[in-house]
Amino acid sequence: MVPYETLSDKIKAWYRALVTEHNLVNTLWLNLHPVDERLFRSAQPTPWQLKKLIRRHGIRTVINLRGEQPKSPVYQFEKKVCDEMGVALENTRIFSRSVVEARFLRDLKKIFEACEYPALMHCKAGADRSSLAAVFYLHWVKGWPIEKAYRKEVRFWPFGYIRRSGAGIIAYYFEAFIAYEKEHPGADIVAWTETLDRDAMKEGFEKSRKSSLVDLFYEKILRRE
Repeated sequence: MVPYETLSDKIKAWYRALVTEHNLVNTLWLNLHPVDERLFRSAQPTPWQLKKLIRRHGIRTVINLRGEQPKSPVYQFEKKVCDEMGVALENTRIFSRSVVEARFLRDLKKIFEACEYPALMHCKAGADRSSLAAVFYLHWVKGWPIEKAYRKEVRFWPFGYIRRSGAGIIAYYFEAFIAYEKEHPGADIVAWTETLDRDAMKEGFEKSRKSSLVDLFYEKILRRE
């Protein structure tokens, strides 16, 4: 149960959710797209959007790529809707501006393999972490090559992925693996990720792009995570 008992508490929680946590933006653009016939990807839905999606698409699992955040009103509202509607809520945390860690990939793979479908997967804006996770879903569940899945899911249009932002590390990561795989056919991306020099990859990415204007737009206006 959401711990907002008084009217004052509820008003403060909704203000935090819609303004401080930036959920108001998603009332205008949910960034909802099917990955395939069983999985949808989106931005963080509001409670009323989530209820509508569950009813319309028969959603049985919500996959939250932002991680469990008990102190967040947005998370509390989402959990409440899932509990009331009998939908499983799976939480795992992926970061959009750092090199993905193998442990997060293993968690994500377990969720994809064990969860009940149809499922809805979301991050904050539906552009960065949802793009990354959609690639792995198509690779692990549908058997797509990483390169094919990457070309489909990591794009500015229609998902809003901004390659020249800090989240460009996602594209840099996938392209590094695609280049590696050409020399090592059949390479496993999780095993490869475990061996990465994360600092060197981050440094290489930062040298490859210089865009303070994009960073300002991405960090201060869009307030991506």
